[in-house]
Amino acid sequence: MAEAISGYSPKEFVIESLAGTKLDISNSVLSIDYFEDILDHSISVIAQVTSSYDIVSGLKIRGGENVYIDLETFSGNFTWKDGNKILRIYKISGYEATKMAVNFTLHLTTKEFIMNEETRCVRKYSGKISESVKTILTDVLQTDKFLDKNLEETANSYNFIGANKKPFKTLQWLSVKSLSKSAGAADPEPNGSHQEKSKGTCGFFFFENQEGYNFKSIDSLTSKLKLTEGSSDDKTIEKYSFNGKVIESKNVKNNLSIVDYAFDKNIDLRKALKGGMYQGKTIMYNAFSHDFTVYDYDLVSNLDTKKLGFDEVCIAKDIDPKFNTTISPKTSFRISDHGTMANIGVDQSGREPTDIQKSSARYSLLLTQSLNILIPCNVNLKIGDVIYCEFPESNGGESKEIDKNISGYYLIRELRHHFSANQNTTSLKLMRDSYGVI
Repeated sequence: MAEAISGYSPKEFVIESLAGTKLDISNSVLSIDYFEDILDHSISVIAQVTSSYDIVSGLKIRGGENVYIDLETFSGNFTWKDGNKILRIYKISGYEATKMAVNFTLHLTTKEFIMNEETRCVRKYSGKISESVKTILTDVLQTDKFLDKNLEETANSYNFIGANKKPFKTLQWLSVKSLSKSAGAADPEPNGSHQEKSKGTCGFFFFENQEGYNFKSIDSLTSKLKLTEGSSDDKTIEKYSFNGKVIESKNVKNNLSIVDYAFDKNIDLRKALKGGMYQGKTIMYNAFSHDFTVYDYDLVSNLDTKKLGFDEVCIAKDIDPKFNTTISPKTSFRISDHGTMANIGVDQSGREPTDIQKSSARYSLLLTQSLNILIPCNVNLKIGDVIYCEFPESNGGESKEIDKNISGYYLIRELRHHFSANQNTTSLKLMRDSYGVI
């Protein structure tokens, strides 16, 4: 195994009871698993504990206790004990007490996860969606656990009422409606019975990683401009490769090797066509003026360079000339919200007329490819980062060339760091919206 797999030292694992008593149980922790998910709003940690002392009864653990973690690994320190980076116990499972030992599982998360259950969005929000996101984080969740560079500015505005929804649910609801600044001009308002060409792309992700909260567009996470800068957070892209050999112990060169990999899914043309991923039509009805506006949308022509692969994204007619030159698009019917947030119905809330069509197509394309890899532990990786994966061609196990179809840049969708004695690994679920590598 690589040095990063075998190197691990628990410096601190302290539970602070609600009464203020602190107890370091680092010698009683068998394993720690840390999770991030770009489709989720909170990180989580699971720790397996066995001890001759009944920690649960001794500290009177009831939920909400602070936990401070400091681990030393080959790739750097994994630390959750300073400032806002403090975890809290929200659940204990598998509790089993015998005369020799007590075994249980600790489930940890951040304080904002608990705050989300105790607070609601109730007021009216107006202006750019990105400003509403920042307001909800600071005023409702009462957190400053984010960097300004991780809250990307949206191009569109939207006026809405919180309607007593939970903060995280509201933030993820807004993600679908958000238009990135690089997506081009906004669509014209639905104000007449004529044909319009819908432009740009929609779709943001709201998620938490080790840097805090993020609100980023799919465009910025996957554009070639960001790739040339290094990654979604301007750092150097890690390059991992798979050679099919057993990783040699204590060899530092192998710390960037892929131990194992498996593809979850790849091409599904039928599903793509059925879901309107390539083309769509939105018929918008204005209930105030009784006008219809028809919007046509083509995803491929609006992608430009905002994708991870270097091959062009093909539509059905490019794959097989037997398809008609015009694909029958998925048609959606919607009613505009003129008059709901403004006087006498003249104005609408600012919501993009075809945001659902745009975001649905963009999310579907990004989730087209799903790849799971297992690598030596790297605590510097986080969801939202881009990494480069290289795989050999399948040729009887003797290929010397890389497979340019499946190799290339991938976006980290899910992440799991596993820490235990002599077995410290990082599991990644990756996703990509296109194929090809230079």
